[in-house]
Amino acid sequence: MKLLVAIFALFPVCAFATTDSQFGVGLGTRYGGILGLNYSLSGELDKFYIGAGRADLFRKDEPESYGLTLGWERAMNENHALGFAFRTRTINGEGLYYPAGYFGLEESTEKKDGYETSLFGTYTYYFSGTNQSGFLTGANIGKSYYKDNVRSDYKDGVAIGLHFGYQF
Repeated sequence: MKLLVAIFALFPVCAFATTDSQFGVGLGTRYGGILGLNYSLSGELDKFYIGAGRADLFRKDEPESYGLTLGWERAMNENHALGFAFRTRTINGEGLYYPAGYFGLEESTEKKDGYETSLFGTYTYYFSGTNQSGFLTGANIGKSYYKDNVRSDYKDGVAIGLHFGYQF
């Protein structure tokens, strides 16, 4: 509950009396991972959104993972918006193995469950306008942190993503 209060305090769009809400479906980071849903609250220029979905490639030989994205963006004009997003996703390591020599391991080791978090700068292009129903696409770049449970340490890197969807 404290987290929700903090989120609403940080994003003034939620305090506006005249907010519009929209649902969306799509592919990419904005939707939690590979395929997911999105819910947004929009003010005059600001938009706060949350997305959730599958964060894996739906392969039968790989375990399922899920992602959650929280984001904020500001409309630069009718079609362009810039913002920030935070995504976290689970990584289910069941049945996956690190080979011998990986991480300096002497023998192959089962990959354990973990998670990845990322903070992105985002750009979105709305084909019909930021608060209108229609298609949208965009890109993001940021910093990614991965919790490795084999050695119990963190790894980091650059995260680049795309998103494509439809908002209702």
